[in-house]
Amino acid sequence: MSVTVRRMRTQDAEAVLRINEKITGTPHEAQWESKIIDHLSGNPLGCLVAEAEGKVVGFIFGDIRGWEFAIPKSGWIEIVGVDPEYQGKGVARELIEKLHVYFRNHNVKRVMTMVNWNDGGLVSFFRRLGFERSEFIILDKEVSPGEGE
Repeated sequence: MSVTVRRMRTQDAEAVLRINEKITGTPHEAQWESKIIDHLSGNPLGCLVAEAEGKVVGFIFGDIRGWEFAIPKSGWIEIVGVDPEYQGKGVARELIEKLHVYFRNHNVKRVMTMVNWNDGGLVSFFRRLGFERSEFIILDKEVSPGEGE
């Protein structure tokens, strides 16, 4: 199977949302389409899709950030998704490799992402690509109704 990675276009948003729905098994929220448009307008070089057999089969959103949490300029993989019918065929790897070209061209030395620690398959996938556990941890707290009023 031949996969082509290219820059995402606005008209790819529906395919991206459809893939995400197949992965998660839930309908997308209304604001997700506008988030795609925001990514495309704010950082078009970090938004890529993979095509195979004439259709979009994967996507990735990346960004270059720094200074938050005292992290130096870094590349971030925000989200990567591959149609379940095409998983295990190197699509995500192609997307990530192409995103790394963008990062290298902008003098990024470190790439980061977040995954759910309980998603062993995803953790293993990123480890195979050379990612390691970071020194950062995520803290969270549920927002209770009426809190802070």
